[in-house]
Amino acid sequence: MSYIKSYGAAFPFYRIDDTTLHPKGRKNTSRTICYTDEDIITLAYEASKECLTSNTETIDALFFATSTPVFHNRYHASFLADLLEIPVSIYCLDFINTTKSGTDALLLANDLVNAGKYKNILVVASDVDFPGIGEEIFSNTGHASCALLISSKNGFAETKNTFVINSFVAEEFTYKNNFIRLDSRYSREEGFKKNMMEVIKLLQGSSDKIILNSLYSKLAGPVFMKSGFSETQFSRDSISSKTGNTGSAHALLLLVNELENGSINNLLIDYTNGFNILQVQLQENIEIKIVQNKLSGFQSVNSYQDYLLLRKEGNFNSVKHKTKDIFSSEMMNDREKEAFIHLKGMQCENCGTSYYIKTARCKKCKCEKFRNIKLSDKGKVYSFTSEHYFPVAFPPLTMAVIDLDGGGRITVQQTNTMYPEKNNLKIGSKVRLVLRKMTEGDGKPNYFFKAIAT
Repeated sequence: MSYIKSYGAAFPFYRIDDTTLHPKGRKNTSRTICYTDEDIITLAYEASKECLTSNTETIDALFFATSTPVFHNRYHASFLADLLEIPVSIYCLDFINTTKSGTDALLLANDLVNAGKYKNILVVASDVDFPGIGEEIFSNTGHASCALLISSKNGFAETKNTFVINSFVAEEFTYKNNFIRLDSRYSREEGFKKNMMEVIKLLQGSSDKIILNSLYSKLAGPVFMKSGFSETQFSRDSISSKTGNTGSAHALLLLVNELENGSINNLLIDYTNGFNILQVQLQENIEIKIVQNKLSGFQSVNSYQDYLLLRKEGNFNSVKHKTKDIFSSEMMNDREKEAFIHLKGMQCENCGTSYYIKTARCKKCKCEKFRNIKLSDKGKVYSFTSEHYFPVAFPPLTMAVIDLDGGGRITVQQTNTMYPEKNNLKIGSKVRLVLRKMTEGDGKPNYFFKAIAT
């Protein structure tokens, strides 16, 4: 059987209450929302780095799942693998188009590991979906990413069995650029409930928790209880009220959250165009609660107008903000990829002084021999300034000079500064570098590191 060796999760720093989006919004309910320089790639990178931090296993396949792709005719999986410095010879595959893509990828990873084809597969699900302007009350989408390392070696959880039930019924879909939503009564009866009866026939063994990811989860209770299941076996979705429904990442996050709670035998049921079903057994308790720890510490968005600016739907051609095309060259970015993306620097072979920017000779000892090193993504502020010229949704832009832990100095933008009046950055402040889009005018991929205060 395959095992879950490690995992990671990423949530945006900002979230907005439903009542801020609409007067009739759900109380005590909020959803995570990306900052202007975040997307599914930056979230997937953060979750993947966290997943791989404690592992030395060699990754031989990477699966990327999303229902909101940023690329067409380009693999997200191979793009992410390059960001993570995973060798180009690995098997990369995208799972795109439905919110069930996350468990689609998980099922295939399980099968390939069980077959002995691959030993360590990184499964990443990431979604950033915005409802239509003025239609927020009809949707509860949130932004997040989850990464799981599926391995042939023993991990903290084991996948014991899997099932799949397919259905032609799709409650919501797009056809020729037209959004189609079926009658909810038909969806409930012919889609969800009819297929749920097939699920009951397949289930074997006992489960401590039934984790059901579906818009129709409330309808499942009577069906299961008629088949001998107890109401206490159903897992309560404690994530949606804080993050919204996070698309292809949601089922994975629900599973990890239940494993963090210590549930031994778990049945994950993911519904969209049929069911993906996985029986996952906890092997050892999880000490560090990654998902649960990250569900606190968000910054709330104050108004609907701020929300529009955050999703870049506001009026940029105003006194405070002018839309400008910023030069971006993918060829130049690729040429400088070791520094820009992989955070590689130079270290003097004589005195050990580290540099981020290339130099012909060491400024300390004048030696001309250097070795390439990986620089730290943590450091302290050496100096900073605020400037109003660079076009951003929330001026002024803070530029910071960072002295990295272990050596090297880098100049970067500060991010997550939606409300500058709350920015308490000081000289000596500790910061962490995160991958973001360099410019908001993102006509081309332009990922680079920025700083967030820790």
